[in-house]
Amino acid sequence: MSGSFQTDHTIAESPAPNQAIRVLLVYPNTREVALANLGFQQVYSLLNSIQGVECDRYALPTDWIPETEMLSQKDLRSMDMNRLPADFDMIAFSISFEPDYLNTVIALKYFNIPLDRAERDSSCPMIVAGGSAIFINPEPLANCMDVMFIGEGEGMANDFFDMLHKFEDRNKFLKKAASLPGIYVPEFYDSQIDSGRQVGISTSIDIPSRVTRHWVAEEESLCTHSVVHGENSTFKDMALMEVTRGCIWACRFCTAGFIYRPPRLPDLNKTYDSMMQTLGGQEKTAQTIGLVGPSVTDHPQLPALAKRITDEGKTISFSSLRMETLTDELVGLILKSGQKTLTVAVDGPSERMRDVINKAATDDFIVEKCRFLTRKGILHLKIYSIVGLPHETDEDIEQFIRLIERVQEVYVDECRNHGRIGRITISLSPLVPKPGTPFQYHPMEEVKSLKKKFSRLRKVLGKLPHLKLSFGSPNEAYLQTYLSRGDRSVHEFFKTFLSNGHDAKSALNKHSVDSFVYRQYGKEDYLPWDIVDHGYRNGFLWDDYQRGLNAGRTPVCDTATCHVCGIC
Repeated sequence: MSGSFQTDHTIAESPAPNQAIRVLLVYPNTREVALANLGFQQVYSLLNSIQGVECDRYALPTDWIPETEMLSQKDLRSMDMNRLPADFDMIAFSISFEPDYLNTVIALKYFNIPLDRAERDSSCPMIVAGGSAIFINPEPLANCMDVMFIGEGEGMANDFFDMLHKFEDRNKFLKKAASLPGIYVPEFYDSQIDSGRQVGISTSIDIPSRVTRHWVAEEESLCTHSVVHGENSTFKDMALMEVTRGCIWACRFCTAGFIYRPPRLPDLNKTYDSMMQTLGGQEKTAQTIGLVGPSVTDHPQLPALAKRITDEGKTISFSSLRMETLTDELVGLILKSGQKTLTVAVDGPSERMRDVINKAATDDFIVEKCRFLTRKGILHLKIYSIVGLPHETDEDIEQFIRLIERVQEVYVDECRNHGRIGRITISLSPLVPKPGTPFQYHPMEEVKSLKKKFSRLRKVLGKLPHLKLSFGSPNEAYLQTYLSRGDRSVHEFFKTFLSNGHDAKSALNKHSVDSFVYRQYGKEDYLPWDIVDHGYRNGFLWDDYQRGLNAGRTPVCDTATCHVCGIC
């Protein structure tokens, strides 16, 4: 990690035009987590489909822990070709979740690559990053990366590598690439700071002042599924396929309903056939099909696909289900596949809070849906909610307690008819106000206040039989909010983190973090992530935020009838 690297931008050691560009695709977490990530598999397949690109994979060792200072050369070798990071022309990070920013900078340390972009010379591979976390807010990693991909990879990656083949000089290439939609080259953008706060951004060359998000307009081109199987994955014998991209429901806390607009529906039979053909020649056959998407039951083809899968003797696993869409037919297919647990995402502790987040679900509806599922034979229920929503009070928490008491009562009654009782798991997480959503303006609730609410819930609900409680950490939510809402100054936090034994808590104490986590933004404030242009009309997210504060409803994202956000 020496600081003696030169800033020469020639690509002396890069391949000449028409030679294969060697890319190491890195998932900044352990191998079993990486192999269970559909985005990672998608990008691996996409890059290897591009002429003139040779992509290998890397993830951290299975037994890795963040405190590990260094890795052996054996643990640094790629998964397919057994190469070291220095053997590649480009290292590409696929980042889905903000906490993996920490693992990203640790990986750069392991690879002996300087964290600061300006300290690297032509002997270093080009360092790039993409993934959903990156196009939510790329700024925390902006001083680390040569290039960041803003949006969906299909099409964007092809244009990028086609252009890269035409240049031997890295600086000339970067200046040209910065004009491509979805390509963010941070070195050509400078933050404007006033009184310690970012108030804007300027460009040093003639390029757009904001980076336009790249998205796949044609649903016919969507066909995303597992391309490798039988390896040591978190999901073991499961193959994954994308069912929906984006979400119609527009819950105000959720990025999926906004950054992936407009929602699109792939052809499920096409995706399933492609996956079976791709995996057919591999040693181990997938026995479980994981259906992935923000709300998979929105797809009209889902019941037919589910029947096809179960008729083939395979089981189904769902990443997400909305209560409104759990029909008799669908639950029957779920039971036929052998699944005995379902998650009921209420998302808000009270009816008022569910209006605030734009989710119309009354307590009566939730109770009856839980009764219906238990009666059908789902004897293990998970009930998930967020705590710390805008304008949430202690009374909202008390209403959640009363809701769970009602659910527990009907659940036990219905279980008796089955002759046995399973378990209800109550899972609660603090709100992390994410960029790109209406709640991006809102501060996170203070850690002390969240702990007090969790203590109240634990005290009362902990007495109920057949109930398990699970609480997300307010301290971890604090860190995630900082990484989500931060600007380029997060780079200094990363340096402290790398130098102190990878202790995030200690590093947080040495930096001014509250100003990001607890800041209430106004309508006219510049937001660090405003560098990304998602295509919304001016004021759309602010207007919806105000509507949420007043518990107002916003219609679902129907591209045939609605043009409220301005993207369509």
